Amino acid sequence: MDLSWLNDALLIRMVSTGLVVILVSWSVGAFGPLVGGALAGLPMVLGPAFFFLSREASADFVAITATYSLISLCATQCFVLTYMAAARRLSAAAALALSVLAWMLTALLCRQLPPLPWLGLALFIALTGMALHASRHFAPPSAKSPGKAGWGTLLMRGTLAGMLVAAITTSSHWLGASSAGILLAFPIGYTVIATTIHQKMGAHQVIHTLRSALLGGCSLAAFCLALALLATRTPPWAALSLATFAAVLVTTALVLRNRRK
Repeated sequence: MDLSWLNDALLIRMVSTGLVVILVSWSVGAFGPLVGGALAGLPMVLGPAFFFLSREASADFVAITATYSLISLCATQCFVLTYMAAARRLSAAAALALSVLAWMLTALLCRQLPPLPWLGLALFIALTGMALHASRHFAPPSAKSPGKAGWGTLLMRGTLAGMLVAAITTSSHWLGASSAGILLAFPIGYTVIATTIHQKMGAHQVIHTLRSALLGGCSLAAFCLALALLATRTPPWAALSLATFAAVLVTTALVLRNRRK
């Protein structure tokens, strides 16, 4: 098997992860947590991963992988909700440990499900609704941004996140469609975004940002659903383009909605 693409794929994935961490963390300070959380849902990590995957794998493999990534977003919502609940009383490191544990347990359950895109969408919608309802008890009445995080800290954390993403991408290539889909959707960007905002701006700010990120996940769901449905019906470039367009459309709607609020 020709793996000459792998180094480029890892580099793009590292850079894109670092960019989303820096962009969202900066946007929280510049525009507030509602806009920052919505931007966290852009497929800046999944997009490059599926681009390179589509170059080497069959359309059926890409479709199944995208379906399991969609199903795995349920685990991401559990990660976000757990962090919100823990951030009120625990440190960033402790909250992250509990959140990763919640993701792992949920992801193991998700892996047992059949690769049905509409089932994944139904589960995602149901879990997102429940998470939004439960998170109302965690969010404080308001959260004013006390300032922007330092660029040096953001660059360092973005680089570390990119290295972790590279490791996951390397492993997922040999794990099959179900495990690859689950791992590709691991919320590596959220882990660094949450801990950065938590440490630099406090618990109230990270809770508001992550509550908006619950809805921001709808953009990722739109991307995965579109790719799962189109991968076997259209050329790879068309499927990826339409999936990205669907994600950007959802993100734009969320940002406009949040700005009106």
